[in-house]
Amino acid sequence: MRGAVRNQRASTRRQRNDQHLLDVKVRSRTATKQRNRKLVAWFSSVLVFAGFVFGTGYGIHECLEKFFWQNPDYNLVAIDIKTDGPLTREQIAEATGLREGINVFSVNLAQTREALLALPQVERAEVERVLPNQIAIEISERKPVAWLAAKATEDPSIAPDSFLIDAKGVLIKMRSQLPDYLHLPVICGLPMDNFQAGATVESPELKAALDLLRLTAEKPEQFQPRTINLARGYCMVVTDQRKARITFAIEHVDLQLERLGVLLDQVEEGNHEIQTANLIVQRNTPVTFMPPPEETPAAAAAASPAPSAALKTPPLKKPEPFFKGPVRKATPVKSAASPKPVRKAVPVDAHTKTRSENG
Repeated sequence: MRGAVRNQRASTRRQRNDQHLLDVKVRSRTATKQRNRKLVAWFSSVLVFAGFVFGTGYGIHECLEKFFWQNPDYNLVAIDIKTDGPLTREQIAEATGLREGINVFSVNLAQTREALLALPQVERAEVERVLPNQIAIEISERKPVAWLAAKATEDPSIAPDSFLIDAKGVLIKMRSQLPDYLHLPVICGLPMDNFQAGATVESPELKAALDLLRLTAEKPEQFQPRTINLARGYCMVVTDQRKARITFAIEHVDLQLERLGVLLDQVEEGNHEIQTANLIVQRNTPVTFMPPPEETPAAAAAASPAPSAALKTPPLKKPEPFFKGPVRKATPVKSAASPKPVRKAVPVDAHTKTRSENG
């Protein structure tokens, strides 16, 4: 009797290892092929998309070139400029580079606006493209309120280091001075070595001076500053249109102006003019008055009337009598009754003596 057959493997360990390696190689080759196909498909998709984008962009660019940028219908023929100041067309064209004949679509509106705002006298600027062939520019210029000079004795309109200044403290330098700016008040006393056109001065003294000019502009009939000296730093010495020198503190300018208004009303009632006043002192304000004007000999001679000898008047004639006949003398009239003799008064002593002698 044969013995029972034991279970045995169909392959040996070596065969099994060789078969496993074969399966791994087949799977790796398949995965590589699949990966390569995916890469080729992705790369092809990218090329197709890039070609589509490039073709679309090129087509759009050619259409824009043909119908817009190279179209003579869109060449700039007019620049409409509206400004409220002395800025000229030449200055605007020089700052922005705009000129007639260029294509309106080639103008960068944002850069043109920034170029206009870079001018010191421009406060606000708007640039708009008006199809088919115009550019509209609207400018609001800064309004100068005073001159800023190093010294009060020099003429700021011809001084090389002087500036015009607006209500916000922005320095303005203009090529040509207008007659309207010559009457503006002068602010002096600040160091001006580092001042440049277009810069904003932030000093508290200058802000106080600008506040004073703003407040007095609201009531011009009462007080008008002509010169504001800031050399002392802690105060302002203001000279008005009547040559009076008023000292202000740099704080609470509005309250000091109210006190000055009351003071001017009181002085006007007394027919006086203020020479100096110190408004830093809140109570018992120190005030000096203008001396009365002295009469010169020439003024006195002009005021006195001319002598009578200089007047050529005809001599007076003696009036003729109304009755021309002989004049009779008046005879005295005698009274009917003669007056009684008046006795003389006798002293008391003499009467007593006479009686004693007759005794």
